Amino acid sequence: MPHRLVRFFRHALPHMLALVLFASVSALFFAPQYNGKALRQTDMIMFNGATSDIRQHIDRYDEHPQWAGRNFSGMPSYLIDMNYDGRWVKKTADRFYFLGQPAGWLFVAMAGFYLMLLLFGVDPWLSIAGGLGYGLSSYFVIIIGAGHITKMMALAWVAPMVGSVWYAYRRHRWLGASLAGLFAAVEISTSHPQITYYFLFVLLALVINEFIAAYKAKALARFGKTTAVLALAAVLALGANLVQLYYVAQHTPETTRGRSELTDPNPTDQANRTGGLDRDYITAWSYGKIETLDLLVPNLYGGGRDFQADGEVAQALRQYDVPRGFERNLPSYWGPQPSTEGPVYLGASLVFLALFGMFVLRRREKWWIAAVSLLAIFLAWGRHMMWFTDLFLDYLPMYNKFRTVSMILVIVEWAVPLLAILGLARLWNRDETDNARLQNGWKWSLLITGGLCLLIGLFGPMLSSFAGPNDESMGLPEPILAAMRDERATLMRADAFRSLLFVALTAGLVWLSVRRKIRRSWFIAGLCGIILFDLFPVDKRYVSASDFRPRREALNIPTTDADRLILQDTTDYRVANFTLDPFTDATTSYHHRSVGGYHAAKLRRYQDLIERHLSRQNMAVYDMLNTKYFIVPDQEGRATVQQNPYACGSAWFVDTIHWVDTPDAEIAALSGFDPRTTAIVDRRFAPQLEGLTPEDLAADSTATITLTEYRTNRQTYRTRSSRDGLAVLSEIYYPKGWTAIIDGERAPYLRADYVLRAIRIPAGEHTLEFRFAAPHFDLLVEITRTCSAILLFGTLGLLVGTLLRKRQPQPTTPDTDGTPS
Repeated sequence: MPHRLVRFFRHALPHMLALVLFASVSALFFAPQYNGKALRQTDMIMFNGATSDIRQHIDRYDEHPQWAGRNFSGMPSYLIDMNYDGRWVKKTADRFYFLGQPAGWLFVAMAGFYLMLLLFGVDPWLSIAGGLGYGLSSYFVIIIGAGHITKMMALAWVAPMVGSVWYAYRRHRWLGASLAGLFAAVEISTSHPQITYYFLFVLLALVINEFIAAYKAKALARFGKTTAVLALAAVLALGANLVQLYYVAQHTPETTRGRSELTDPNPTDQANRTGGLDRDYITAWSYGKIETLDLLVPNLYGGGRDFQADGEVAQALRQYDVPRGFERNLPSYWGPQPSTEGPVYLGASLVFLALFGMFVLRRREKWWIAAVSLLAIFLAWGRHMMWFTDLFLDYLPMYNKFRTVSMILVIVEWAVPLLAILGLARLWNRDETDNARLQNGWKWSLLITGGLCLLIGLFGPMLSSFAGPNDESMGLPEPILAAMRDERATLMRADAFRSLLFVALTAGLVWLSVRRKIRRSWFIAGLCGIILFDLFPVDKRYVSASDFRPRREALNIPTTDADRLILQDTTDYRVANFTLDPFTDATTSYHHRSVGGYHAAKLRRYQDLIERHLSRQNMAVYDMLNTKYFIVPDQEGRATVQQNPYACGSAWFVDTIHWVDTPDAEIAALSGFDPRTTAIVDRRFAPQLEGLTPEDLAADSTATITLTEYRTNRQTYRTRSSRDGLAVLSEIYYPKGWTAIIDGERAPYLRADYVLRAIRIPAGEHTLEFRFAAPHFDLLVEITRTCSAILLFGTLGLLVGTLLRKRQPQPTTPDTDGTPS
């Protein structure tokens, strides 16, 4: 028994140390969170604003409304905030964020990459360095600071998903596939399809690599069986998220991710269109070709708040009596992107090691990783390599649904530490015939990475202008602009020599290992130290202790005097806030039902309304949306309230129907119409209004419709009229969930005024109710729950079975499936 305990402890020691180290580094980096502080993350503030009525509804009625009534006049909450029941795999994964937010996300990213390397068969001690390198990539810290939480969670779980697929092909078919299904289910549940989509490229490269190897080895039958089992696992992963995926798929065509029904208002710009987002919108944030070198030198093009308190810019500002610290508000970035919070810095030490890996690894081990990394770099260049980008926009399904092409560099962030550690594993497991290759790889890796750093440090400041794309528009005096250019050059030079130092330190450590002059324990300690000192300080440039605030203050949306004045009104109304851009800000939605909001995938028809009418101040459209209050700045910039006496209210009867034949005619008719008397209706809805004559509409001037109860997912009205009539409601039309009920019986309803609901009301007194419920919700929850259970318990059973098998004597050869027996 003591011998077994010693052996168990020896095997468990690196894993325990890895988890303790990852937890310690993550907690140290975000230490203020344990003192009751939090980051003021813009996306999280917007999220709180957009979902405020959802939270209030849950607190009051103990149910999720599935509708966000305060964001863009109302939209489904499928892509905002949704209680997707039955996702047991996600709930299990959420337990691993035990360090709290945001430290928990960094910890899971490190631990997940560590697990991936173990699945690749890498020594646990080497895997620790890989986990640190992946988790401390500067991009991760930057997106956490910005509040891109779902993106960070998606990046935390992709690594073990890829590792499990590799394990299924190389080691254990069933266990690998089961783990792949489990991690894929978690990955999908993070609700960031763009990251998941990009890593399908990685999985495709891996599968192609395995197919080629199987073809050469005449083992296609085994490859086919493993692929089939992985496909089954993928189906279960999708099933474990079906309740989420169904509504996303159903809703996406209705959003800005889908096509507009309108004819292009600018036919000469047709080349800019795709089947999804426009090309210029997709490629607005395209990484520059030379800018890609900031994977090696972080301040190559600046980024973030890098101007120093004693730097050239600060000194120039003092000449104009500008308060100290203002230099932090000026952009150090001067690259080809519109703006950025910081570079995708991977660590000079890891870039050197990744290049070393490319020289020393065998073909099957490296080329699939290198190929998908090169593809990612080309696609990240976007408009700087447009002919290549166009191929993917035009021919690759779904690629044109995503914006910010530079985001695909996350593949390189995954590949560099992987190649680095695989290369070191080759170094550790070498034989004598490898010595020449190792020494040659070390030499060329040092020459390339060190040479680039040296060239940038010596000649970069002489070959660059350092003028940012937005410098002139800031209206600053020329001495300050000149100081900005000078300090940008200083930052470039300093970081180039800094990277050179870390390349040299890493190269020296590797050389000692090549020459067998250092023990493995000291090598690992030195490597982890270099990675930490390389990445940790750079990451601190983008999220530091000063960015944390007391938790209540960090995500607080203050109530202004204008808000307090409007909130005295207890009736139903909407608000338009012009003290900011109402269509890119959800803080107004925190207090009021807003005509604006914040979301990347708002309803397509509502976006059309913004572009054609709301942004052009068409007051008739604001009236029909029941915009009773406008918040506008006065001459001194203070928020003041203006009341709109012409707001149409919650619902009203019209006396005229303006029939139109096309969506173009429908939206055009909103110009110059009176929404209180006229409803613009597409002729496709004519059957619902059959028999309703102009005389019927005009006959009853005393007809009334009154809102008696408003809930986010249910509105109740009381109607009274002597004849049948058409009522228009200032609520958004969305037939895939809203149901109309008159006196307890379901009734058809239609769309009017391009985005609003309308309904035919029979003569007499009636109770009208609109209810929202996601269709087939209970059925989808049960399917999701079943698939989740199969994945969880199936994986657990296979893990237990594998452990029990390892305790039994093993045969010397694998069975025909390649699965250990």
